[in-house]
Amino acid sequence: MSWQDGAVRRASRVVGLVVLFGVLVCSLSGCLRVHAALAVSPDDKVSGELIVATVRLNEQDNGPTLTIPPELNDQVKSEKYDQDDYVGQRVTFTDLRFVDLAQLVETISELKQYRLSLRRAGDLVTLAGSIDLTQVPVDRADVQIKIAFPGSVTRTNGDEDNGTVSWSPKPTSVTEFDAVAQYSSDDGNSWVRWALYVGGAALLAAVVATLLALIAHRRSLGADRAQARS
Repeated sequence: MSWQDGAVRRASRVVGLVVLFGVLVCSLSGCLRVHAALAVSPDDKVSGELIVATVRLNEQDNGPTLTIPPELNDQVKSEKYDQDDYVGQRVTFTDLRFVDLAQLVETISELKQYRLSLRRAGDLVTLAGSIDLTQVPVDRADVQIKIAFPGSVTRTNGDEDNGTVSWSPKPTSVTEFDAVAQYSSDDGNSWVRWALYVGGAALLAAVVATLLALIAHRRSLGADRAQARS
């Protein structure tokens, strides 16, 4: 199975997930909802959704206010989130570089209760991060994080399922995120095999066409000669 097939399958699991990531804790005194679903592509780009919300306190309460870096306005969009009496913002983004995602996570909240980084070294992509919920009461948090990688996950402290890793951080504690994914060399080899197959098929077709043309030409010459002799 090529990485394209795997990416489509993993993306189908990510699409529709409430995506809120490690950007955090805007209001530790109220009930907090932070859900995250991200997808990493083979070209080191990240797409997904971030939703940060708290329980509505009154009719005028719009939940946490998130700041989007101006230089990312073309790739990051924000809209109001209002569901299950939680209010806040839903942030969606497409094809962010690893450094852009780190900047978004750092800028989107004034508090520094979290950290997140994605790094590429050769065929390995490493995720490291944490979220601090030590000040959040046990019954005051709904935090979910899911990240889909384009290769096989070789190490993680989360729950892994066919390239997607998930965490459910608990209140009153600090949760560390750790995952390493390897871009399979077979993916590249399968592409090369495909290219060689297509190229070989085209070459074979050209050879066959040439032979057929030569045969037709010879038959035509033979017919002309026979007609001339008669």
